[in-house]
Amino acid sequence: MQIGVRDYIDPKAEKYYESYYDVLRTQDFDDKSRLLKPGYGKKILRGSEKRCRFCGKGGEVVTFKKIAHAFPESIGNKTLVSNYECDVCNQYFGNTIENDYAKFFSLYHSIMQIKGKKGLQKCEFKIPCSKRTIECADYCIKISFKEDEPAICCCKEVNKQYLDLSYNAITIAQPIAKCSPIAVFKAIVKMAITVMPTEELPLFTDAIKWILESEHKNFYKNRKLLVRYKMIPGFNVTKYPHYILFRRKRYIWNKPYVLFNLTYGCFSLFVEIPRIGGEDNESEFNFMPFPSIPFYTSTEGFWNLSEIETHKGDKHSITLNFDSIMDYDENIKTETPI
Repeated sequence: MQIGVRDYIDPKAEKYYESYYDVLRTQDFDDKSRLLKPGYGKKILRGSEKRCRFCGKGGEVVTFKKIAHAFPESIGNKTLVSNYECDVCNQYFGNTIENDYAKFFSLYHSIMQIKGKKGLQKCEFKIPCSKRTIECADYCIKISFKEDEPAICCCKEVNKQYLDLSYNAITIAQPIAKCSPIAVFKAIVKMAITVMPTEELPLFTDAIKWILESEHKNFYKNRKLLVRYKMIPGFNVTKYPHYILFRRKRYIWNKPYVLFNLTYGCFSLFVEIPRIGGEDNESEFNFMPFPSIPFYTSTEGFWNLSEIETHKGDKHSITLNFDSIMDYDENIKTETPI
């Protein structure tokens, strides 16, 4: 399996998006702002006036004192902020949909060692077990890192559905914490709307109202909320989050209007941003080529985020390849597993 940055760009995908889509750019939305690299300095997305683009309230009603991150800090965004998200909406998003997003992707964020709001996230969790006693450790599976080399400690009762070791790979599965998949999808839509040029916002009033609703329900009547993804092998090969918004060309009518691609950690996410509440027209989104990304990928697929809540037994998994492995005794601090 090849790991790292690749030179090859899929010519069919490139031609498709050149033919049907434009990349949305404004004075705030340029190529440097789309790569969330700390070395580029803090980038502030500015509105023409102090007015929240979500609730629509201005400075005479609400305050804008808090730093409003365009994307959650949980994905490693320390650089891109906006001045058009009021403190009330900022706190609401942080306590609700962005919190659900962090729970849903917890395994990937911790394994990839993405620095969230509170620093590096720990990868340690319990699994359902009928043999648990008060003598058990605090966590059934615990993964620590030293110089990007993982050390895995687990209870002997952990079975293969949670930790499966093969010849040169180990697959780790973690139960998904209780959260709302619809809220996770809302968080992705909220990111896209945050970096959307102002002139596009009137077409997304239904979507904005939807992400502000405390009751989570499908935006559509009979369509699924789908997130397409590609997995990127290696430990945080991407280094920094990167995003792009595609808007179909003005003379094109039979394609999804706006598409959002977010790449960070170990995957690239791709979604169609909903516009008109309840619309059920079949979309070409499921079948169009995935946007070209400059990384080797291993697998691709869909996450269906149409459910109100996660179900018991739902879990995420990730497979790590290795050249060699050695026994690890956590009481011997000098020993480093590979």
